[in-house]
Amino acid sequence: MDIEGKVVETVEEYDLMVKKDKVVVALSGGKDSTSVLYILKKLGYDVHGLMIDLYLGEWSEIHKKNMTRFCEELDVPLTVVDLKKEIGQGICFVKAVLAKKKGLTGCTVCGIIKRWVLNKWARKLGADVIVTGHNLDDEAQNVLMNYLKGNVSLGAGLAPMTGGSQLKIVGGSSSESSGGSELEILGGSASLGACVAKNQEPRTKNQLNFVQRVKPLFFVPESEVRKFAEDMKFDILYDRCPCAFGTYRVDTRGWMVENMKDEDKLKVVEGFMESVGGMKKDDREVRSCEVCGEVSRGKVCKFCEIVQCV
Repeated sequence: MDIEGKVVETVEEYDLMVKKDKVVVALSGGKDSTSVLYILKKLGYDVHGLMIDLYLGEWSEIHKKNMTRFCEELDVPLTVVDLKKEIGQGICFVKAVLAKKKGLTGCTVCGIIKRWVLNKWARKLGADVIVTGHNLDDEAQNVLMNYLKGNVSLGAGLAPMTGGSQLKIVGGSSSESSGGSELEILGGSASLGACVAKNQEPRTKNQLNFVQRVKPLFFVPESEVRKFAEDMKFDILYDRCPCAFGTYRVDTRGWMVENMKDEDKLKVVEGFMESVGGMKKDDREVRSCEVCGEVSRGKVCKFCEIVQCV
């Protein structure tokens, strides 16, 4: 597969970004985010790396050193967020406490915290979009996992640009009130999307302090990303997160997605997009969190809910 060509095709077809956008790439240190950073830089986008030091021992230290060196070689600015300075603890402590108090799995906790930190810091950096390294395997996994758990509606609007359509905005942000107006936005239902930007001007930031998340590798199988990274001889770790075990998400990937052919993964994702994902509207209200001011479905966002328990 021509991954670079597929990225160009996905960016253009789904209007993910334009050359005048400031593009912040969420870096984990793995093959996916490293590859997408390299490709977008090569294509001429204004990219800036953003990495969270999760304090996962040697694994985190190696990734941090690798990404620091990689970004220097590409002449890409890199911002590393120290999680302990940001929330007072490393991710392992937070997950251990919440597993005991709330019964939340490690992947759920990590996802909530990372989304909150990435959105906050991408906004600080003046980002128009946040790029993540989610690939076709990740998306197929989400579809199948939600289906098996009876949560199909969570994938409404599944697309390379996360967001919803005609979301009802309640109240305003700390900087400007939205007046309860509706914004025309693109993408899926996982989060509030950004205003449509069909021209070549930088994407307009909305009033809820949300930076649009986009996934240029959405249609690229994980095996192809790994092959690309290996062919490019990226000096990175290919090991998965040391905490990625014993959760429903990980199990679904292990016994189902990894045994599927790449063409079948594509059928799962595209089929879902054409049916549930492409038809259902997300009419849930979104607002600013009363505690931290970040975008939230309720009066208090998920991040503040879990942090209060630690």
